[in-house]
Amino acid sequence: MLNPLLIKEFRVQTRCRETYAVAIIYIFVISALTFSLLWEASTSERVFSPEYGREVFLAFVAVLIVMVCLICPAFTIGAISSEREHLTFDQLRVTLLKPRQILMGKAVPPLIYTLILLFASLPVATLIVPVGGISILEMASCYLIAFISAVAFSLTGLMWSSIFRSTRTSTAITYVVIGFFTFGTAIVPMILSGVFRVEINRVLLDLCTTLNPLQAVFSVLGRGRQFQLAGLSLWEITIAGYLIIPAIAVCVALLRFKRMRS
Repeated sequence: MLNPLLIKEFRVQTRCRETYAVAIIYIFVISALTFSLLWEASTSERVFSPEYGREVFLAFVAVLIVMVCLICPAFTIGAISSEREHLTFDQLRVTLLKPRQILMGKAVPPLIYTLILLFASLPVATLIVPVGGISILEMASCYLIAFISAVAFSLTGLMWSSIFRSTRTSTAITYVVIGFFTFGTAIVPMILSGVFRVEINRVLLDLCTTLNPLQAVFSVLGRGRQFQLAGLSLWEITIAGYLIIPAIAVCVALLRFKRMRS
């Protein structure tokens, strides 16, 4: 038997105008960025080369990751807390649905939406391929990092939504966490070492680097810091870490559900 909550959430998401509006804005931004970079090269003295193609793709995938990591959690941060605010959570709790079925119904539609956004950007990414400098394996690795990062942050938002009663609170905490992982892990070491002249432990610096999805993309494309641990490269360690985050988030949300139900 299909999960009725999953079907209901799919219908709500596909009929919501905001879903399509966000997708249109997302496609417009990454398309405008790519076309502007390619147009700038074609109208200037810059020569199309594999190195330039690599730079364009790096800018493209960095913006892609930032956008999906900001957009996708917006569909999960109010999944549970909004039910409480609208006084419908008790009705959901007394149904025959198990906690894992409720979480699945709330989490799966946003994750499907993440996949749709990533697939929608592929035609734009293929425009960069003829310029050269990017292999199919590198492109697939970058898209994998984008998807797993979006999944981790989306399920983190769902976790905070199950913990806090206010959607505003879960929204604020979720985006603080996203900001720390995407920007803070790169900016904080620079501030500590450059402004305060604090010598940063190498282990702490490596940890900050591996927690940043943008640094993982730089690693795939041969930019930024490069190191290996147990035979794994930087971006492979990042993927492993971002698989642990959603697992922890799901476990916490399930425990929270069981506690509320008891």
